[in-house]
Amino acid sequence: MNVTEKPDPDGGIQPETHIEARDFSVFYKAHQAVKGVDIKIAQGLVTAIIGPSGCGKSTFLRAINRMNDLIPGCHVTGELLFDGENVYGANVDATELRRRIGMVFQKPNPFPKSIYDNVAYGPRLHAGLSKSRLDDIVEESLRDAALWDEVKDRLSKNALGLSGGQAQRLCLARALAVKPEVLLMDEPT
Repeated sequence: MNVTEKPDPDGGIQPETHIEARDFSVFYKAHQAVKGVDIKIAQGLVTAIIGPSGCGKSTFLRAINRMNDLIPGCHVTGELLFDGENVYGANVDATELRRRIGMVFQKPNPFPKSIYDNVAYGPRLHAGLSKSRLDDIVEESLRDAALWDEVKDRLSKNALGLSGGQAQRLCLARALAVKPEVLLMDEPT
């Protein structure tokens, strides 16, 4: 594992903080869905957030890459930092943030496109790539998501025809295709 480390004041070594919430709350209109979270998440480590159903785990994950921006009436208070920068700052490009912080949702959400086009979607948006490079990224991402062997002969087929587990792995491959620095994975993932 490659973990960026920094000296600990007590003489040890600690992983570098990658994501930090400071008194961070999320509201849906007047309803407070996430209440005053304070957390430091280290770079290069797997971190699990656990709690009962409805306690705000998914809402907090979606807040990290600003997916809640798409929900009318949703607003936040406090600070949520990614590499020391407030992700809700005025100069933050939410699209670029979402490229750097990928997300696989609780329920699979394949696009109504081919399997290939689902995985190629992000790389096409973020970089002018040759067809052969795009082919390599699609194959590598599908392999990383343990789906390549099941779909390699039907990449042009509509992704909506995949089974639930295959659709979830396709969404994982789609997220991996843009090489995010952080990958947020909600419940069944």
